[in-house]
Amino acid sequence: MNGRSFILSALIAGVAIGIFANLPLFNIINCFLCIFVWAGGVLAVFLYRAFQKGGPGLTTGQGAGLGAVSGLIGAFVGIFVNAITNAISAPMLESFIRMLNIQGELPFRSGDLGAIVASTFFFFVFDVISYPIFGALAGLITASLTTKKEVPTA
Repeated sequence: MNGRSFILSALIAGVAIGIFANLPLFNIINCFLCIFVWAGGVLAVFLYRAFQKGGPGLTTGQGAGLGAVSGLIGAFVGIFVNAITNAISAPMLESFIRMLNIQGELPFRSGDLGAIVASTFFFFVFDVISYPIFGALAGLITASLTTKKEVPTA
């Protein structure tokens, strides 16, 4: 396995995961489906194959490892994106909850620095656990589906 291709693929896919999974509105979709983490794991495997240009492919275990590393990088990139965009997404979420006529005290207040720090930390802990798992699954499945099987010659 080529280390340079592995690291470059994981970095590109991880940054994509971190950005798209934490942008306002996209992060709501990601909460339900983890779609951007799955896509990042798939992207990492395809990027690795593109960087190899016909070189040795990935085994399923290497695909899982590549997806897991991409997910971990995505979680660390995501903490910064989440902290920056939280000031935008918190008021949006607050108005969405009010639109649904949910009564009671909200667990956060838009513009409150303590709430921004607390929610960023909560999502970081959740992301550090879940992103590598879903990234590994995506990398494993993609590597197993795209591995060229050698046909035995008789």
